[in-house]
Amino acid sequence: MHQKSLFCLLPVLLLSVSILAAQQLNSVPLGHLAYNIIQMGVLRGTITPPPSAKPWSELTVTGKLREMLNAPSGKFSPKELEIIAAVLAPFERKKGLDYKEGRYYGEKLLGNQHISLEAGANWQSDFSVKAPDAKIGTVNTGELYIAGDMGKYLSWNFKGRAGFFSIYRKQLGTHLDPLYVDPKYGEYDGNPNSNGHTYYYDIPAQSSSSVYSIPAYFPYTFSKQWEGGVFAPDDLASYGDWPQKFAFGYEIISELNTALFSNLLQLRFGRMRRDWGPEANGSSLFMNAQARPYMALEGSVAPYSWLRLSFLTGALEYENTSNQWTDADPFQNLFSLTYLELDTGKHFHFDFGSATVWPKRFDLGYIFPLNSNFMYQNNIGDFDNLGLFADLEFRWPGLFKVWGSLYIDEIRPVLGSFLTLDRNMYAYQGGIKADVRLLPFTAFTVRYTKIEPYTYTHEYTETPWNRVPSDTSYLNNGESLGFYLPPNSDELLLRLESMFRPEASAHLQYQLIRHGVDYGYGQVDGSSLRDKIVKDDNSEKHFLRDGVYQWDHVFKLGGSYSLKSRNIPFSLYAETGLVVTRFTINSNFGSGTEGDYEALDNTEYNADTGLIFSLGFKLFP
Repeated sequence: MHQKSLFCLLPVLLLSVSILAAQQLNSVPLGHLAYNIIQMGVLRGTITPPPSAKPWSELTVTGKLREMLNAPSGKFSPKELEIIAAVLAPFERKKGLDYKEGRYYGEKLLGNQHISLEAGANWQSDFSVKAPDAKIGTVNTGELYIAGDMGKYLSWNFKGRAGFFSIYRKQLGTHLDPLYVDPKYGEYDGNPNSNGHTYYYDIPAQSSSSVYSIPAYFPYTFSKQWEGGVFAPDDLASYGDWPQKFAFGYEIISELNTALFSNLLQLRFGRMRRDWGPEANGSSLFMNAQARPYMALEGSVAPYSWLRLSFLTGALEYENTSNQWTDADPFQNLFSLTYLELDTGKHFHFDFGSATVWPKRFDLGYIFPLNSNFMYQNNIGDFDNLGLFADLEFRWPGLFKVWGSLYIDEIRPVLGSFLTLDRNMYAYQGGIKADVRLLPFTAFTVRYTKIEPYTYTHEYTETPWNRVPSDTSYLNNGESLGFYLPPNSDELLLRLESMFRPEASAHLQYQLIRHGVDYGYGQVDGSSLRDKIVKDDNSEKHFLRDGVYQWDHVFKLGGSYSLKSRNIPFSLYAETGLVVTRFTINSNFGSGTEGDYEALDNTEYNADTGLIFSLGFKLFP
């Protein structure tokens, strides 16, 4: 929609007359139980899938839950219907102060306009420890929010979170960044004017950075819960990058939402976490729930029940490591994504799209949702980092679904050497999810994911309009926008999860995660998000056989329990498990040739077995 047309429509929307309860267009956070319940409804074939672009609006969530409650007899057991009703209940607001939900809600007619207002608060504390070395991590945040409706077509929400953190971070070693390679100008030696080309910013030819682990948390599960930096209590003017010791932090989540043409067109402007893809939250290869929040304007249009187009343009955020000014310099990027879905409703889903990280400028081509990012990047000089993705899913209602996903960063389709060249950067995933009827809302998932070396990374890009070359890697605030594993990794996941009572849920999970180490003498090129893309046609990859690899066997058992059914606004959750870490090395390491892999255990790559226990609670969940 043209900007001028939208600005003309907004006054009309704000003056719309409605004597009915206002529609809630605000988003439901990705961690809400409703997502798992609705996914089970899709697996049973009782509802058509909601949009794959998440978070969903409250209107979408409540509509799907009510559809499930009204499903034909026999689709859900009495206990499952009780669970659906319990998940739906908090969305049914009552006027005044609701102590059980920790909120106040009011609504009235202002002239001929229906207005609603909601305000509330909650507190959440998480504590995690690793034994036997007693490394700890704790996150404690309080949230205040205020939200409401301005008539039937406009909803808004503002959340402010603040709290204190203390998370031990262990330095594993030093990562040696590879030489900077630019396909246009050749290898850059770190000096201005090299190869006859002017560089306004000194990018080192080879630099190093520290590599850390967070022992108190299961591998690759922790995502920062604060914006920018943290503040030590003895120096609140400081701007630290990590709460190694006790520190304060904050986060702002906000949104403005509207819907037009009987909700066929939905628009959102806000800052939040997102997950785009048909699978469970946290599975996406191109927009993952674990990615840090960022500000974006996004929309979704569904002209037919089987066809939907979603689009997004947002501003990515830099990672604070040492200095606010120099850290931000190379990360002045925007991010655009277009996403087309076709879904028959019960048996078949297919989607494809493209995502682009581009240095900040006013560029209409990436903002316009009906334009092809893939074609457009060549029209303006090929300065940007483009990714392509697709998902294919088959469902057998009531039994199982099987899916495959693909993300392509950059490839050279030469058949003979496609699988071994570093320059072919892509990720893929396949899985099956089965409905287990032994317990209410129980599912078993088997999933395999592979992230090739250098995927999500990109070389520095010099543009005519930027003062310094831009790092257009697929990053936001130092964390991947895509899958949570780093490049040159794979994962086998088996998970059994159940919500067997309205107030209780549990899960049992095993993971095998293998990753090329990104520190020390055995580091494998292309195994870090800090690596820069390599376009040397002779540079090869040999998974598990070209350096040192870390193998993590992760066993988890966890669950949650809520006391809301007893009118106590308190929920408790816990997770415990074992992490067994081992290392292997190429038997021909140092010779430059591929060999078999063999066990390795020394002072730098030390085998380890640890028990992790996490406990948390939430007031007014």
